[in-house]
Order: sequence, then C-alpha cells, then structure tokens
Amino acid sequence: MRTLVIAPCSAKKRGNPPELARASDLANPDKRREFENRLAAYASPAMQMYAGTHHRLVLDGLQAVWDRWGRGVLELSVLSGGYGILRADEEIIPYDVNLNEFEETELADWIGRLKVHEKAAHLVRDYDLVFYLLSGRYLSSLGLPLEVPATTQQIVLTTREDAALLPAVPSLHPLVADGPIAARRWHVKAPHVRGFLFGRLCGQISRFGPAVLECCLLYTSPS
Repeated sequence: MRTLVIAPCSAKKRGNPPELARASDLANPDKRREFENRLAAYASPAMQMYAGTHHRLVLDGLQAVWDRWGRGVLELSVLSGGYGILRADEEIIPYDVNLNEFEETELADWIGRLKVHEKAAHLVRDYDLVFYLLSGRYLSSLGLPLEVPATTQQIVLTTREDAALLPAVPSLHPLVADGPIAARRWHVKAPHVRGFLFGRLCGQISRFGPAVLECCLLYTSPS
C-alpha cells in the first residue's frame, strides 16, 4: 500500500538569503538561472526548505514514521506557490511567491504555467491513499477531481467552506480540520490545525505501524 501527503509550502524559508526569487524571476529562464546561481548556497530539498509552523508539524510527524518504519510507508509532496507540485527530495532555491498574491486572471495563468493539475494527477495516480492538507487557493489550484483511478482514495483536511465546495466524487473524502473551535480544542493556532492533526496521525502510525493507514483506507471504503 502506497500513501502520500500533499502539504502546502510556507512563507518562511530556512536560512537568511539576501534576496528571494519572485514569480517573474522563476518564470523568466535567464532570471531563473541567475537566481539559481546567486542562491545556490541556500538551495535545499523541498521538505527542508520551509520553516513555517504548519510544515514543521507535518515534517516532525513524518520523521517519526520514517525513523520507525522507513520512508516508503508515507511519502511527502509539497504544493509550492513558486514551483507547483514538488517531491520531498526535489531541490529548489528560496523564493517569495504566494498564490494569494495573484489577481484571479494572473492566478489562472500562473497555475497553468506550473501545470499543477496535470502534475498532481500524474503523481497521485500511483498511490492507494492520499492526504491533502490544503485550503483556499492551494486547494482550488489542484482542480479536483484529478484524473486518477477510482481506487485512489483521497482524504482532504480543509476548511468548512472549502469542504462544501469539493465535488461529490466517491473517492474524495473531505474532513473539516480548521477554524477557531478546532484551534481551541487542540490548543493550536487555527492555520496549524491540519498540521497538528496530521502529526497526531503520524504518531499513531509510528506507534502501531502501517496498519493505521489500512484503517484510514477502510474508512474511505463505501459502506
């Protein structure tokens, strides 16, 4: 059984580069090479680039699973505002691009340039179970549903508003994991609830083994 989690990037990056690449820099081949050379010392695999609290919660949970059971049990991908869909070990430079900064028409062009929908579908179709820890434009940019086998079950941890907008597809299972009520219950800030809950799940996987993921897959099965 193969399982994947797709988490969002974070605005905060590791290190202290003198200047971050912007969308216009990444879109222009010459400027992109210039920034890649300039920031080569700050380049790192995607899973190590982000320093935001949500990403740290996700990565800490994953690391606990990997330390006990190996990385093949649960894999990571990042939806980046600057690069689109990234595998955990894909090397990138620091950048300053947030999908929320674009006007609607500009956003559509940027998402199309990054081929987010196509690359997500190509990635996800190889997995039995996928967790999306996404909301807002980061979720909508995927263009769900993806063209994947019906056997690929997808659990979406998102806001109540975004859950209501998801298409009614048997393989998509929205779970509301956001907002002030959840934040108070778990004593974390609202934007970090999804990362916290996923970290809790990872704790159970680390303790009891990959069978926990089998139970998640059973949850998604039609009654």
